[in-house]
Amino acid sequence: MNHSIRETTPLRFALTSLAATAAFLTPAIAAACACGCGVFNPGLPGLPNTVYSTKISLQYDAMNQNETQHGSNIVSGDLNPDKQIKTNFFNLDIQHMFNRQWGVMAMIPYWNRHFVTDNNGTVGQTDQRQGVSQQLLTSNATVLSDIRVMGMYTGFEPDMSSGVMFGLKLPTGSFNAGNDYQGKPIMDRDTQPGTGTSDLLLGGYKMGNENDWGWFVQGIWRHALGSREGYKPGDSVNLAVGAHYDGIEASTDLVPTLQFNAQWRGHDQGGGDAQYGNRDSGYSNLYITPGVQVNLNSHWLLNASVYMPLYRHANGYQQVAHWMGNVGVTYQF
Repeated sequence: MNHSIRETTPLRFALTSLAATAAFLTPAIAAACACGCGVFNPGLPGLPNTVYSTKISLQYDAMNQNETQHGSNIVSGDLNPDKQIKTNFFNLDIQHMFNRQWGVMAMIPYWNRHFVTDNNGTVGQTDQRQGVSQQLLTSNATVLSDIRVMGMYTGFEPDMSSGVMFGLKLPTGSFNAGNDYQGKPIMDRDTQPGTGTSDLLLGGYKMGNENDWGWFVQGIWRHALGSREGYKPGDSVNLAVGAHYDGIEASTDLVPTLQFNAQWRGHDQGGGDAQYGNRDSGYSNLYITPGVQVNLNSHWLLNASVYMPLYRHANGYQQVAHWMGNVGVTYQF
């Protein structure tokens, strides 16, 4: 692993080709967390490294879901018992290429989640209409989420510009976190850090370069292989299309990036929403994601991006974030 796809700019390409490891490790950073958590999926950083054999990355993602989405519209928060889902995601991503054909990757996610809900609320109706008073319950959870382990094959072309990923999301995360004083979880199953299920992960990517421009396309499909205590998360598909500009010459090797992130999630089965026929789960989203990557030296890389919704459609009533952010640091050797 001592040469790159573009021999004249190996480090720059290594920087800009960080778009599949974290992408395919995190097919749904949240199990079904009310319309939007899976956005931190395909996209920069993460593609298999073409210069170094090993890469370790720490990524931080932030999201504050404090608006209520119904269909394609933002509506009054009084129509959703859930009021706020504020989460800090810390993800340790590890990738190792055995050769230019085979590699392995793992992601260890750690969550800090603040959740506020109205215990007397009814989905789609206000407390006033129901003749009840608001009773807010708050819970906090700082716990391990579901670990992802995947293999990858990158031997279709000598330059590693296309490949496939395959693996599992393991049921390592808690699905009964954030309890009240009686020990009962306040968070519903679709808001918990873990799903309790083992999920199949399948994905692929394609990338290329033209003069000072690079591009990539990638996607991931997640499917739960079973259910846990009556709950099964819906299938999800996450896609990303993006480009990076390598023509800026600077001491820090600055690389602007732009990508579009699309995500679809089907209805869950079971959980607290089962009484409503799981009508308040599942969504379709499209985000525009500008960002920047910085090559500090031959081993240390920085990245930052912001996710802004272009289109969202939520089944039923779900909490969404006005915007989301990501920053990270990577060491490769």
